[in-house]
Amino acid sequence: MSEKEDKVKTSKKTTPKKTAAKGQSKTKSRSSTTTKKKPRSSTARKKRSRGNIIAALVILCVLLLGFNLVLVLKLVPNLKSSLKSEEMASVTTPQVSSHTPKADLQHTEHITAQPETAKSEEPKQQPVPSEKQKNTPTAQQKTESSQEKAPAVKKTTPAAQPAPHSPAAVPASRTASAAQKGTAQKEKPAVYPAPQKNTVPEKSVASDKKNTASKKNSVPEKPAVPDKKKTVQKVQPVQPAAKPEKPRKPAPYAGNLTFVFDDAGHNLDQLEYFLRLPFPCTIAVLPGLRYSSESARRIRKAGKQVILHQPMQSVDLHINPGPGAVTPGLSAEQIKNIVRKNLEEIWPVAGMNNHEGSLMTADEAAMSAVLDVVAEKHIFFLDSRTTARSVVAKVAKEKNMAVWERAIFIDNDKSRAAMETQIKKGLSIARQKGSAIMIGHVFTVELAELLTEMYPALIEDGFSLSAIAQVAQKGTVNFGN
Repeated sequence: MSEKEDKVKTSKKTTPKKTAAKGQSKTKSRSSTTTKKKPRSSTARKKRSRGNIIAALVILCVLLLGFNLVLVLKLVPNLKSSLKSEEMASVTTPQVSSHTPKADLQHTEHITAQPETAKSEEPKQQPVPSEKQKNTPTAQQKTESSQEKAPAVKKTTPAAQPAPHSPAAVPASRTASAAQKGTAQKEKPAVYPAPQKNTVPEKSVASDKKNTASKKNSVPEKPAVPDKKKTVQKVQPVQPAAKPEKPRKPAPYAGNLTFVFDDAGHNLDQLEYFLRLPFPCTIAVLPGLRYSSESARRIRKAGKQVILHQPMQSVDLHINPGPGAVTPGLSAEQIKNIVRKNLEEIWPVAGMNNHEGSLMTADEAAMSAVLDVVAEKHIFFLDSRTTARSVVAKVAKEKNMAVWERAIFIDNDKSRAAMETQIKKGLSIARQKGSAIMIGHVFTVELAELLTEMYPALIEDGFSLSAIAQVAQKGTVNFGN
């Protein structure tokens, strides 16, 4: 009994060890399985993601196929109708007129929707105007509106024309001709002649002109002659482009206009407006100022005429005429030296006129000295007529010289309306006497803008514009105006 008890005890002692070993082996096996299962789970996830992507691609392909099927179903009836219209065109000649029946109108619309072959008639018919659509029954209008609502389908049919796959089997020759149609349509634009007895809108006529210009052999308007082999459509000749207006007959010569602008030399900014005038003119430069010589240089560079704006004392002795002025009490020789010095500052010049000078131009001795320098330098003298008592014309006549006189001061009032009124007075003087000299000032920038606007009308009215002419120093006295 003791031996058995010992065996039992030993078995009891060993069983916990075995159970513990078994438990450790199970945990090890579990841990090993878990570690082994991890890579299996990542691969499964990858397989699942690939499956999802493939399923999504399949769904997209199915949707695209369904969309294409819908498009094909929409295109098939249009292709059938176009094929029927071509067959009808080979038998009868469609003519669009104000008395065409309903079936013919529907037939002609199908012809315009489908491009023609290279061997068929050259011109194409124009869609029926909107007025004709009003007179057609409601059923006909529905068919026309349904055809008009599918412009995108019409544009895509020539390019995407794998029509042989449609239920209506098309011969190979017809598909080849369809390919030729597409190329011919790219090379030559279609011509849509206007229907008979109906006025065509201006936009359609303009487009017809552009399209028919590209085709050299346009069909003249003749009655359509039906033929079994060839069909000829009735084409109305394209209306010619709007005739240009007849050139205006040149107006009879109205006279010569000379514009003189005084007081240059104070600044250069205002002077620029007058240098840009689109006609010849004369600009008078004051001496002894900061920009006197530079102003004269710019005027000559712009192609305008430069003259000396000689300062002279006015009746109001409180007014200072500026540097280089001819004033009372000077001897004849002093006056000559002053004028010579002023001319040298801005030389070369074509002439001179007086700045202020209502007192000095009425003095015969002073004006005689001034005119002696004018004759010496072979230039002209323009009397600005600042006083009605001027003796310049009288002294010039005694010296057998020619002088000029101004007709109008333009900008004593600088408002636009007042300047326009003065210019119109000068135009009437030019019509009566043959020429008119009008004086303005470079500080009136609005005058330059006004004359630029008026210039084309002055030319159309028969006036010529020029600078002051270089008159002869001896001969018949020409007082100007």
